[in-house]
Amino acid sequence: MRIRTAVAGLGMGAALILGGVSAPAQAAGLDGAPSALGPSCTKGKNLTNGWGKCTTAGSYKWRVNVDCTLGGWGSSSIVTGPTRTNAYCNWGNVEQVTIEHF
Repeated sequence: MRIRTAVAGLGMGAALILGGVSAPAQAAGLDGAPSALGPSCTKGKNLTNGWGKCTTAGSYKWRVNVDCTLGGWGSSSIVTGPTRTNAYCNWGNVEQVTIEHF
């Protein structure tokens, strides 16, 4: 019985490592409960800054992060609810913009 359980556990671990099993990503809902539908947000960038804009009503917290050339990075302050915010590169130009929800 122990061998069978160990093998089954190993199989599940191998499937997780290979990406065979996944759980759906869930964002916090407006009341803090998990929701399959997160806030509606868009993002963009220009040479030296990235921006994010969320339009869904509520009191969720989020921020914009940027990855920059030459190893630079930047983050906006944490904001609440529907608004727009910017993140600036501390070194180099913006390569990628992400929105992080809390």
